[in-house]
Amino acid sequence: MPESALVALPPPPDRSRQVDDPLEAAGFGNEVLAAAERLIGPPQRATAAQRLVDEMANIQLALQATDVAALRRSAGLIGRLLGRDVEAQERAEQLAEQLDICLLRADAELRGLQRDMVAQQRQAARVDVAVTAIEQWADAGEAMPAPTQEAVQLALQRRLQHLRGVARLRQIEADQLHLLHAQGLELSERYQRIRDVLLPVWRQQALAFRAAQMPARLQQAADSQARILDEVVAMQARLR
Repeated sequence: MPESALVALPPPPDRSRQVDDPLEAAGFGNEVLAAAERLIGPPQRATAAQRLVDEMANIQLALQATDVAALRRSAGLIGRLLGRDVEAQERAEQLAEQLDICLLRADAELRGLQRDMVAQQRQAARVDVAVTAIEQWADAGEAMPAPTQEAVQLALQRRLQHLRGVARLRQIEADQLHLLHAQGLELSERYQRIRDVLLPVWRQQALAFRAAQMPARLQQAADSQARILDEVVAMQARLR
C-alpha cells in the first residue's frame, strides 16, 4: 500500500460551482492544505552525510601522518607559529593507528546515510503528491464562475494566490529533498570507491615501499594517497 494512500487528499471541488459565501472564499482549500500537512508530516533530520564526511576527514588526516610537509602546509604560517602543525601531526599519528576503527565508524555512517536517502525519497514522493493536489484545487478555483460579489471575488483570488504560494514552497521542498538524495548517492559512491578501491591500493603500495624502500613504490603510494584526498575534498565540497 503506497504511503500516499495512508492520508486521503480531498479531490478538488466541482468547477461549475460558484462560491458566493465570503467565509467559504476566505477558507477555500483549507481541506487540502490540512490533509497535505498530515501527509507530509514533520521535516526529516538527516545528519549522516555530514558525519560521513567528517569521518572521511579523519581518514584523510590519518593518511597524512607520514607527510609532515603536507601537515605543515595545511596549518599555514600562523598555525605553525601557534603550534597547530604539531597538534595536527599528533592527531594524524593517533588516527593512523586507528585507521580500521575510522573505517568501521565510516561504514556505520554510510548505513545511516543510506537510511536517510530512503527517507528522503519517501518524503519527496509525499510532497510531490501534496503539491499536485494543492495545484489541482487552485486550478479548480480559477475555473469556477466568478463570485457575484466583488468582495467575495477578491477574497477568493487572494486565497488562490495563497494556494499557489504554498504549492511553490512545497515544490522547493521536494526539489531540495531530491537534491539531498542525489548528493547522498554521490557521497556513498565516493566513499565506497575510497574504501574498496583506493585504500587497499594505497595500503599495498605503502607496505611494499616499507619492505623494499623503493622510490618508485613511494611515488605510487603518494599517488594513491593523493587520489584518496581528492575524493575526500570532493565529498566535503558537496555539503558546502
